Amino acid sequence: MYNEEGGDLVETLNKDQKKIERLSAFMSAITKDLSREEKRKVYEEYKDAVQDVRPIDLFYVEMYKEASAYSVETIKKTANKFVNVFREGLKDYELREHDHPFFKALLEENDAIIKHLETMKDYFKKGPITESIEALIKGFERCLELDRKFVKKENILFPAIEDKVPSTRPLEVMWSLHDDARKMTKDILAHLKSDHPDEKYLKETIGHYYYLVYGIVQKEQLILFPVADMVLGEKTLDILYRECFDYGFTFIDKTPPDFDEEETKTNQEEGVFKTKTGALDFKQVALVFNHLPVDITYVDKNDRVRYFNDRKERHFPRSPSIIGRLVKHCHPPKSVSMVETIVENFKSGQRNEAEFWINFKDRFLHIRYFAVRDANDNYEGVLEVSQDVTDIRGLKGEKRLLDWE
Repeated sequence: MYNEEGGDLVETLNKDQKKIERLSAFMSAITKDLSREEKRKVYEEYKDAVQDVRPIDLFYVEMYKEASAYSVETIKKTANKFVNVFREGLKDYELREHDHPFFKALLEENDAIIKHLETMKDYFKKGPITESIEALIKGFERCLELDRKFVKKENILFPAIEDKVPSTRPLEVMWSLHDDARKMTKDILAHLKSDHPDEKYLKETIGHYYYLVYGIVQKEQLILFPVADMVLGEKTLDILYRECFDYGFTFIDKTPPDFDEEETKTNQEEGVFKTKTGALDFKQVALVFNHLPVDITYVDKNDRVRYFNDRKERHFPRSPSIIGRLVKHCHPPKSVSMVETIVENFKSGQRNEAEFWINFKDRFLHIRYFAVRDANDNYEGVLEVSQDVTDIRGLKGEKRLLDWE
């Protein structure tokens, strides 16, 4: 069961320093170029720690520390091997069922994902892929729905536990695995739809995809979910579950829970937002921001997300759980260094703006970052603005008459 909200996590996360050191030493030794017999001897030497490992212990080990010398890409190469080695100790903590609807939904999604993948196996294992192209295209197009689960983890679950665990590196690794799965799904579909599908390439890539997705599910149920269950209270889980409906679910249907009118009502504080250019009450401020034809996100001078407007059609997922989150944790690992470079240059005063334009889901987005400074030129944060300019780019001539038909 989950902890009570606000409880002391020291007892929950109590660290056995000696065991952590032995686990770190084992992981360092086993990644070296050793023979099978040498690896067996290493395992026997550290067997006590390996078999006694807890999910939370992996957030303390040297390889997965915040300032680890190991890159995310390097960690990914050994992640599945370590999970399999540690499985004997982790299996006692594996989350297979739960009485809270948040975890229950995530576990049901996992069951549905595995079931879907299992149903596709015959199409590439019992004969040539070319004989089942249409079925595989349909099956992998459905796999695009896994993104719903990934964004829920990245924007709802990860923010909830980031400040409660000793390192976010395991979360960065999992986000990177999500990105690998996204890319691989699109790559498989592109090859399946090509004029001359490469049988050997497709079978190998599909095999890698299955290994990747099964590995993600395994890491969730053996490590991520048990740790989240340890550190999150029921009230927080209630909030996280409600936020899930902003993104939807993968391969399952869920009915939104009844929302408490008082809890979901926008907080309209008394008073007026007044400047030399006008005055608005807080309801009007919220309405204006939410009706802007752009997505905006404000990150304060301490690099934490403080606000985003709540448009009906956002370009990138946003959830209330990201409020207070460090901005570097709001981006996939491959983009973090770029984000940090922008922020550092804004803070130093070397730059005031950065812009990008990308093709995204068949639309053309213009993304800009602005340094926010006060009247004395003191740095107060970053404003991110993204706009769909697909239709704007196609405008020609003039339009001076109202034409709604």
